[in-house]
Amino acid sequence: MRVSILVSLMALPLCAVATDCTPTPGRTIGTHYDIGKATHQPGNLGKGLLIQGRVLSAADCTPLAGVKLFHWQAGEQGQYLDRLYAWRLTDQDGAFRFETEWPALRPPHIHFLVEAPGHSPLATQWITGSRVEEARFDLVLQPIPE
Repeated sequence: MRVSILVSLMALPLCAVATDCTPTPGRTIGTHYDIGKATHQPGNLGKGLLIQGRVLSAADCTPLAGVKLFHWQAGEQGQYLDRLYAWRLTDQDGAFRFETEWPALRPPHIHFLVEAPGHSPLATQWITGSRVEEARFDLVLQPIPE
């Protein structure tokens, strides 16, 4: 199974194995962006879709610990719900993991906003064309030039 982010009409693979550490492409933040709703750091948001990966620096592929990762999505009924706006911090290996319900919009997608010191913020989306039970991907951030 291949997980991808869509940019325009072309599918670009997410960095599943960070060998060249190409920065993750940005994607529109969307019309439902409201980080004020992401006031909690929950464990899981529902059942059916496991999301996991790492946040890495494009400079040298190092994992970024303690990075704030916001995410939001529509639920299984196709509506953006307050309980599906959340944030979490990456662990010491730059990893993140959560379970959620299926994002039932076309195309199915989950929004991400990633903020790390010394790196440009990244607004992007995980987008898939078919229903899956698990998605693994790395989010690679561009360092801010000194």
